[in-house]
Amino acid sequence: MHLTEEDRLMLNGSIELMGHLYKNLRDMPVEEAVKDISLFDEKTRARYSRKDMKDTRFFDIVGEDAIYFGDGFPGHQTLMERCYGQPGVVITEECGRRPRELRIEHNTPTVISDPVDASSYFDDIIHRLSAPGDRIGNVFDREVEHVGEAAARRHACNTSVTLIKDNMIKYTVVTNLLTGDIYVGYPLGVFRGDIKSMHSAESIKTPLEFDDSENLLMLCYTRQQGKYETNRKGTHLRFLPLHKSATAGIGPVGPLRFANLVRYGDEQDSEIGIVAHNGEKIQEALPNISMALFSKGALQAYKLFCDPEYIEERGGKDLTPVLANSLYSPGLLVNTGVKSTFLNNYDYPSEFRDTTAIISAKNEAALTMFIGMVERGYATRIV
Repeated sequence: MHLTEEDRLMLNGSIELMGHLYKNLRDMPVEEAVKDISLFDEKTRARYSRKDMKDTRFFDIVGEDAIYFGDGFPGHQTLMERCYGQPGVVITEECGRRPRELRIEHNTPTVISDPVDASSYFDDIIHRLSAPGDRIGNVFDREVEHVGEAAARRHACNTSVTLIKDNMIKYTVVTNLLTGDIYVGYPLGVFRGDIKSMHSAESIKTPLEFDDSENLLMLCYTRQQGKYETNRKGTHLRFLPLHKSATAGIGPVGPLRFANLVRYGDEQDSEIGIVAHNGEKIQEALPNISMALFSKGALQAYKLFCDPEYIEERGGKDLTPVLANSLYSPGLLVNTGVKSTFLNNYDYPSEFRDTTAIISAKNEAALTMFIGMVERGYATRIV
């Protein structure tokens, strides 16, 4: 795997964009950020109404527009034209795939993004800690003080961008909107920096270290009952003990979930040994797969399969598709890449889901479990 000069320019553009977006989102007055989409004009409502019918707030709209159009800085629409001399596709949470009419080919630059992840947690923070006249950054800072930096690094509102081109994952950038941590995964490795002072991949230099203790405790999203729990029971995730956060009212975050496997110096280590995505959306799971891909062998990733009698659907799509209906191919991503043209089958990321898991390559207990799954045909290793 390598980055071309055009890829590197694109990566640095994404990082620069993240810096602006971090500042703009945190500078928003709370009263403005929490405005519901129902208060806007019909054109805005039509553009940003989520396919899954959940609420959209102005905070989300600002993130969506920044990722695609920019906001006083180049968005990915402009960056792809500038870096590659060709138009590309951006797939986001609220708006789905834009532009719809452009077919994704193997060489089409395609950005998959969750512009603002953890909406339920955002609502909770605002409800508990905001005061009249506050800006979002003030409220987020109070939450970091309240839960501690170690917890805030692993569970936070966040924004992410993953670029696919030439049937390969080129890079992933994830920004923690509470702490300002920015994570970059690309062929040189996986690194962390401070978004407030980082403007290029070269300046983000702290390599990630991952916990390698023997630990089978798993974090994924599920409920006490329903489709997610049926999917979990139909896959071999059912044999792994669940962390209590998996079924909490405010469940685990998506793109930032890999941070539960990261060691942060002398800070308290996470209790979690396995992070999984249980029939969850592509824009939440893919950044975690990317971090594993670029971890220089420190992490492994697996795609799981579901027993036929447990298969569940959302929007007519399986929560755990077979390989033929998956973004992944049989074999390691470094050899097979991803099926870029497969994304033409979906207008919204919520329509494409899968079940994946990530472990430390030195977590012998988990490694034994997943090797057994692969040998018996219940999973395939992709990283």
